[in-house]
Amino acid sequence: GKRRGGPMVFNTLTQNKVEFVPKDGNTVKWYICGPTVYDSSHLGHARTYVAFDVIRRILSDYFGYDIFCVMNVTDIDDKIILRARRNHLLKLYRDAKPSIDKVISDAKTELEKALTKHDGKAAALEKEVGQEQSSANKKAMQAELDTLAFKRTALVAYQATLEAWGGVDDAGALIDSVGDLIANGLDAEKGSEVTDQQIFRDHAAFYENEYLEDMATLGVNLPDVLTRVTEFVPQVVDYIQKIMDNGFAYEAQGSVYFDIRKYQSSHSYRKLSFSAAAIKAAFDEGEGALASCDGKRCEFDFALWKCSKAGEPCWDSPWGQGRPGWHIECSVMASDLLGDTLDIHGGGIDLCFPHHDNELAQAEAYYGHQQWVNYFLHSGHLNIGFQKMSKSLKNFFTIREIFKGGSVMRVSEDETVVLPPYTPRQLRLLFMMYQWDEPMFFAKDTLDVACGKEKTFKDFFGSVQAMSRDHMPNLVSKPQGWSDVERQLYRKVEECQGEVHNALCDNFNTPVVLSKLGELVSACNIYMNDASLPHKQFLLVHKAAVYITRIFRLLGIDDANGSYAFTTRAGGDAEHLPSALDSFCSFREQVRAGCRSKMSSDDIRAMADKARSETLASLRGKAEGQKQVTVDQVLDAFDKWAASVAEAAARGDPRQAYLQLCDQVRDSVLPELGVRLEDQGEGFVWKLDDPEVLRREREEKAKAASEAQRKKVENKLAQAQANLDKALASSTPPAEVFRGQSDKWSKFDEGGIPTHNAAGEELNKSARKNAEKEFKRREADHKKYTDQVAKNANYMADLESEVKQMAQQLAAL
Repeated sequence: GKRRGGPMVFNTLTQNKVEFVPKDGNTVKWYICGPTVYDSSHLGHARTYVAFDVIRRILSDYFGYDIFCVMNVTDIDDKIILRARRNHLLKLYRDAKPSIDKVISDAKTELEKALTKHDGKAAALEKEVGQEQSSANKKAMQAELDTLAFKRTALVAYQATLEAWGGVDDAGALIDSVGDLIANGLDAEKGSEVTDQQIFRDHAAFYENEYLEDMATLGVNLPDVLTRVTEFVPQVVDYIQKIMDNGFAYEAQGSVYFDIRKYQSSHSYRKLSFSAAAIKAAFDEGEGALASCDGKRCEFDFALWKCSKAGEPCWDSPWGQGRPGWHIECSVMASDLLGDTLDIHGGGIDLCFPHHDNELAQAEAYYGHQQWVNYFLHSGHLNIGFQKMSKSLKNFFTIREIFKGGSVMRVSEDETVVLPPYTPRQLRLLFMMYQWDEPMFFAKDTLDVACGKEKTFKDFFGSVQAMSRDHMPNLVSKPQGWSDVERQLYRKVEECQGEVHNALCDNFNTPVVLSKLGELVSACNIYMNDASLPHKQFLLVHKAAVYITRIFRLLGIDDANGSYAFTTRAGGDAEHLPSALDSFCSFREQVRAGCRSKMSSDDIRAMADKARSETLASLRGKAEGQKQVTVDQVLDAFDKWAASVAEAAARGDPRQAYLQLCDQVRDSVLPELGVRLEDQGEGFVWKLDDPEVLRREREEKAKAASEAQRKKVENKLAQAQANLDKALASSTPPAEVFRGQSDKWSKFDEGGIPTHNAAGEELNKSARKNAEKEFKRREADHKKYTDQVAKNANYMADLESEVKQMAQQLAAL
């Protein structure tokens, strides 16, 4: 049943946090606006659907609600029609194998059209900005102007591509670069000829499948029902007819429009959007690029049914062949499955107007009541750096690009950074570092923070596992009494549990949850690393780790099957891997101890031979016949490394060679097997990890070491050059230096100190004093120089050689 102390949620309808109370007891009816599948899913999709997945898990698995979740996929839309049509026509164009000259000519023609259209739009908008009185509207218009400026930059880039292509006879490669331009022209010319509806369905199905794969990779649970508008067209027609029968819609030239003025006479419209800024632009985007306004009674009347033109998919209806408008699909499908009242409706904040406002109007006009949705949940904007993500701003990233790595992110006007691959868990952690309904900023440094959090938690669970291996086999012989230290740590566990519960009740506040869990990890780490404690109570640390694991699995951060988060091993590995690694690492520690105690080569060789003949033989015997790839790899590595130690002993290698072999195990051998080995004084701790993560850490460590070495050599070169410059400046006697400065001085005393300036005027007392001071400084430097030359006749040559050597070292790095 539902836990006492249920959640408060931010409801966009009321613009504040309110207590969550479902209409029908413990049952929650939830509809989520799914993707419009015209292109690959991007980070905005990831942020929204991870957020709702986390909330759904909390409501279901923590608070105990029974959730019935429906999500749609929009597979009829102007964007899908245009993209499918253009891709189809561009494929036909490519298959016709046009000449490079034709491709260039076609692209230039379309570029000229695009620039003319763009510049006309920008000029008109600039004029409107100058005339606009509302500061809010002016700000929104200025933002649109900034976007247009970025779009023009992209068009100019096409121009540069075409100009640079001369002489390269590869039409296919050029189509890859400027295909979007050419496709626009092809669609304008031949789009109406595309009549095969399967083209549109195949396009949508491809990206729907890609979206579902991406969500599975992110650990987002499937909805209970997945709906497609193409499968609900008859219901859409019936729904629209009832809205018309109720007097809230009208037919015009084969299309059906919602009558906003009639609706507002008895209902409240735009319950979710309160700002008037840029409403018209948002409305037009919602109607779609292929919209026709013929016969509309009001500019804000929106299409329920669109009369299909040539080149568009169509279905039969009482008003002629056409297709559903965008907004109607969600009202119809949600009503069909969830009825006349929804507990929760979710979507991105950008859907507030017009989509969700219009959904509400449609459903309330259909049912004849005033409230169709009780709680509207909207995920916040995703910003790349401090800009909203947008293809036109060149800061657009698909989910797959982030997982693959190699994407270029702009971090300033002049600086970019290449992103490494990130894992689904790191992305989920990043999203949960921000409150789900507030804007979040996706940047390299925030990704690094998320990776740092992951490593902190991962290291903690590894340490708890190591403590378990040490304590559990001998638990019966270990004292279990608590001191004040244990009681204090237990209080921290209790406090964390209460604070996490409060955070989950407070609008699903995952940033606070992660913070409180991090504080508990820090307290446990301090306890585990306290060398002053005679006994440490593993069961207490285990309790904390199990609780953190529970919350991580609740939030979908971890889905492993181990005792703790981030820990899992399949098959017989779980049974035999710890003993194999303990033996390998213990033998390595014996070699290190032998080097410290100056053990003879013969003794080291005997120790290596014993490890191979006895320890390894015993381990292989226990593991024989079981399917355990990792154990076999560890034992093979153990055998190979012990042989290397024996060979080094046979050669009589110095102790430094053994220590290098020990470092090789820690830094190269074990990481490739997914094992992180940490030396701790005269002991060690090993932890399991992802080999790719360890490999990346090693590369980053090597890169940091290389950068540090480069900086060191740069500093040495700068110092060597400064020494050489100073020596050269000091090699000339000061009197000669001053006499050579004819632009400053004209007369000198018998010692060579200036007495008159360049104009022949005698120096005043202050100027004379400064000249004497400068003369003495140069005289002292010159004496140091002559003393050095007296000691070393090659003094200058040595300085020049040092500069040359440092420059060569720097060039070699």
